[in-house]
Amino acid sequence: MAANRKRKVDNENRQFNDDWTVQYCFVQQQKNVICLLCHSTVAMAKVSNIKRHYETKHQDFHNVVGDERTVRIESLRRSLNRQQNIFSKQSADFSAACEVSYEISLMIVKSGRPFTDGDFVKRCMITSEKLLPEAVRKLQTVSLDRMTLSYLSADVKRQLVDKAANFVYFSLATADSTDINSTAKLQGFVRVVSSSFDITEELIGMGFMKGQTTASAIFEETVRLCSSVSLDFTKLVRVTTDGAPTMTGESNGMVALLMKHRGKQNRQLVKLHCMIHQQNLCSKELAFQALMTLVTKTINFIYL
Repeated sequence: MAANRKRKVDNENRQFNDDWTVQYCFVQQQKNVICLLCHSTVAMAKVSNIKRHYETKHQDFHNVVGDERTVRIESLRRSLNRQQNIFSKQSADFSAACEVSYEISLMIVKSGRPFTDGDFVKRCMITSEKLLPEAVRKLQTVSLDRMTLSYLSADVKRQLVDKAANFVYFSLATADSTDINSTAKLQGFVRVVSSSFDITEELIGMGFMKGQTTASAIFEETVRLCSSVSLDFTKLVRVTTDGAPTMTGESNGMVALLMKHRGKQNRQLVKLHCMIHQQNLCSKELAFQALMTLVTKTINFIYL
């Protein structure tokens, strides 16, 4: 006996008959068969299902005949299309507002400004009502409050954690600096490579160090930053630093401590010296101090 096969509606090639629109007030939109009178849908495009729905719930409309019926059905069809277009337009506007919110948030972060500047930016946008009165309603839907920007930042970190769970290797770059308040800061950047050769580069965070920036303090902060995004140090293959003794010391430098923390691996850890710092050292030896002073002032003017 042949095995019983389960029926699949998709394989039965059921097609909507246009005559059903006049007879039973149904239309087909994409894969849905919709009643023009109550906007209900039927499970399958079968005349028995459509007829049963019409005769059960819309008996009164059966008395509408002739040209009046045609006009009423066309009016109902236009009304349904308008309603669906409204939802489609709202969805498109929401997607555009979300995209603008992401782009402005990225600009705020790249400029080093606090998240609270988002509210100020939005007020400036709404002030353009005199110039673009028709765009104010859309601008009001752009979310730039501090909580939204914090959520976006957390979402970027969550995505990096998800990718870190499936990566094969990663490289690390660290840089320490001191701000105008004499607070020592450590930035950590990673480049993650997956088994399918997808490469992701991201800032994993910024740490603050109190007191002297010793090699052990930098090492502990580096481990903390990497652990915050669940990075596995056994997969670390490359480290880039600024070449300072606290970073590259043979026995007690940050890289040496990192190698001890990493443990013995078959892959040798590649240690690189930041190119910008190398150029800075070369300029001092080649007596380019006047040029470097001008470049430094220019960069500080742009950055600050």
